[in-house]
Parts: sequence; structure tokens; C-alpha cells
Amino acid sequence: MQKIVWTISFILIGGLLIAFFISLNIKKAILGLEPKEIAWMFQEKHAILETIHEGIIAIDVHGKITVVNETAHKILDIPKDVMLRGEKIEEVIRHTHLLDVVSTAQAEYDREFMIDGEIFLASRIPILNGQGEVIGAVASLRNKSELSNLLQELSHVKAYAEGLRAQTHEYSNRLYTLLGLIQLGSYKEAIDFISKEVDVTQGFIHFLMKEVNDPIIAGFILGKVSLASELKIDFTIDRESSFKDIPPEIDRDLLVTIIGNLINNAFEAVRENQREEKRVSLFVTDLGKELIIEVEDNGKGMNSEVTERIFQDGFTTKSHQTNSGIGLGLVQEAIDGLGGYITFSTKEGEYTIFTIAIPKNRGVIR
Repeated sequence: MQKIVWTISFILIGGLLIAFFISLNIKKAILGLEPKEIAWMFQEKHAILETIHEGIIAIDVHGKITVVNETAHKILDIPKDVMLRGEKIEEVIRHTHLLDVVSTAQAEYDREFMIDGEIFLASRIPILNGQGEVIGAVASLRNKSELSNLLQELSHVKAYAEGLRAQTHEYSNRLYTLLGLIQLGSYKEAIDFISKEVDVTQGFIHFLMKEVNDPIIAGFILGKVSLASELKIDFTIDRESSFKDIPPEIDRDLLVTIIGNLINNAFEAVRENQREEKRVSLFVTDLGKELIIEVEDNGKGMNSEVTERIFQDGFTTKSHQTNSGIGLGLVQEAIDGLGGYITFSTKEGEYTIFTIAIPKNRGVIR
């Protein structure tokens, strides 16, 4: 009898010890969390994933999908009620390079990635456990066109603000001149000054209204004229220009992006040269089957090293500006979106000419 009691006691003690160690391992595996805390964290993670505007996809070391949010379903054009968890990533979407991240444990950021003709920016990072071992990888996908549109909008707002500021500054200078003439009693000169300013301004505005009848583009060019006056740059619009026949399906915002960034670059180029005369000219025409935009400056030109890289995202020759390097990248992207092309000619130390051709029968539909 005593032997039986000892046997039962030993079994109970052994069971308790085993249960204790198992519970310790379980606690360690779940990071010391209680079941309620685990449930709350799961719900929290799910809510966070669904509110993120980016597509999120995670896999394990075998390439099986473990996490995918609703935005990723939309990007992949897969109904959200279709279960993707447990599926092989390469069977759902090819060339994600997530398995490469698993094998190399190296993160990749903002790499271009195409899905059904649309370009996305993908960032991929490995998932590590407590011992530093790779147990999977996660990728976030962002629509590049949405980012580009945002940059274009910001560029337009900045350009409009610069134009308004330049006009305010320019008219303030004219008012001071007029005030000085009146105070000196030079009334005839004051009247002549007013007449001349009215004739020049009204003449140019009349030309713009007649030859560039799109108010968005005409207003934008007028703002650049005021900015050039403030910067002491001789900015001229070729009087042979005509921009009336712009098909309605061509996005005006993209045209403003192209014209605005080319003019800005030209202004920067002539401001950096050592000549007293700083000239920039714009020529636009809608004759024929294409829209032609040409911007010329007498700036410092470009050498062969610069010409090979000018359309790369982030490349700039303006070392004093930390936010440079997106202008010509945006121009190239806008031109591609409109099905056009860009050419340029330059001579170092003398001039640069950019010419853009956009077909009228193909454009981005607004």
C-alpha cells in the first residue's frame, strides 16, 4: 500500500514539474502575455493592417503567405474574401523577391515593382526572431503614380505661391517708383510710366489670352513672367507661339508639370552663370499632330557626365539645395504618361535647349 502511495505521489510530482516547465516554455513562446492580451494584440494588429494605405504582404521561410491586408487584395485585384494565407507567394504574385530577402536577410527599400502595368514602390525587410534568425519577410507596396501625383500637386502649389509673391514684389517696386515721381512733381513722367506699364502688361496678357486660351497654362506662364522679373531674368515667350488646339483628354496638370519644371531649371541655370545678360525663352506650338514645348536658356550648359544622368530620380547639380533632384524626373514621367518624348541640345558654358513633343491623339485621360 505504501509503495502505491509513493508511486502515485511520484507521478503527481513529476506531472506537476512537467506542467510547470511546459507552462514556462509556453510563457516564453508567447512573450509572457496572457490569453486576453494575445487576443487584444491580434485584434489591434488586424485593425492597424486594415487602416494602412499601403499593401502589406508577409511570408514565412517556406514562402507561404502569413499576412495580407485589404489594400494588398486591391492591388493584386483579388477579392478580399479569397483566402491567401497559406498560399505560395510565387503562385499569387511573381517576382516579389521576398524569398531573396529571406535567404539573404538583407532589406530593400523603395524598389520599383510592376503589377498589371502599374508601377509600385516596394520595400522588403526580413522578419527576425529573438535569436536573430530569419523566420520570414514582409513587403509594403505603394502606388508610384499616387506619389508622383502628390509631388506634382505640391510642385504646382509652390509655383503658384512663388508667382503670387513675385507679382506682389514687382508691383510694390512699381508703386514706389510712381510714388517717387509724384512726390518730385514729375506728373508727366508719372503718367507716361503708368501708360507704358499698362500697355506692356495688357499687350502681353492679350497675347496670352489669344494664343494660349487654356486659363491654367496661361495663368501659370504669367506667374513665371512675374517671377523672372523679380529674379532679373529676361524671360520671353516667342510671339510665334500658339497653344489653342490642346485635346481635352490631355491632362493639363501634366503639361504644367512639364513647362514649370523646365522653366525652373532654366532659371536656375542662368542664375548660376557669370553673364550679366540672363535669358530664358519659351516656345509652344500646337501646329501639326504634336504639341511642341521648347525651353532655351543661356546658362552654363551641361557636360557629358551630367547629360547621362539628368533624368535619374534624385540627380541634381545644385548642391546647395537639399530638395532638388526631382524636377526632370517628374518631367520624364509626365512625358511618358502622355506618350511623348524629350530631346535636348547643350553646349557647356553657353546654352541648353529642351524640346518636348506630345502626340495629340494619345494622352492621359483626366
